[in-house]
Amino acid sequence: MQNQENALTIAPAELTFEEVKISCPIENGHRMIPVKTICTILDVDYRTQHNWLKEHPFFSQVYRQEGVVAADNKMREMNCLSIFDVYAWVSSISLNNRKEGSFIKQHRFMAWIRERMLESYKSIDVWIQENKYEQQLLSLKDQTEDQLLAAQQVVRELKGRMAEIQSTLKISG
Repeated sequence: MQNQENALTIAPAELTFEEVKISCPIENGHRMIPVKTICTILDVDYRTQHNWLKEHPFFSQVYRQEGVVAADNKMREMNCLSIFDVYAWVSSISLNNRKEGSFIKQHRFMAWIRERMLESYKSIDVWIQENKYEQQLLSLKDQTEDQLLAAQQVVRELKGRMAEIQSTLKISG
């Protein structure tokens, strides 16, 4: 359910590899890529890859279902990997039982996905640099709010003392 909410608030990115559109939703801050789409691009058997990923000690931890807009523009649940895990998986695909030319496609895809990963890293760095001033202002705002709360506490204490003094003056006067 949470993944569907994320999909509504942050639109999936649409990447294109050699005229194949890949819808990539975000989950926990990561772009997710549908494994079935990659298998189609690479001409490798999806069921074999799906089973291997589900049973693998590492990939089974990061392989999950996500809501993805499919080629027919309908929302579908697809098994996905993070864009940062796709390269490792694709590079590990066995050369056994492959269609002719799929190995070359695998290398082109790996070069392409590497470029997308680098773009992601660069965009994060650019965002940080562009927002450095705003981050400094937010930090200053937090410090000022803390000082204001402390000052308000001091004012309450002083008002309490003043009330005690006033009360004592009325009694003695």
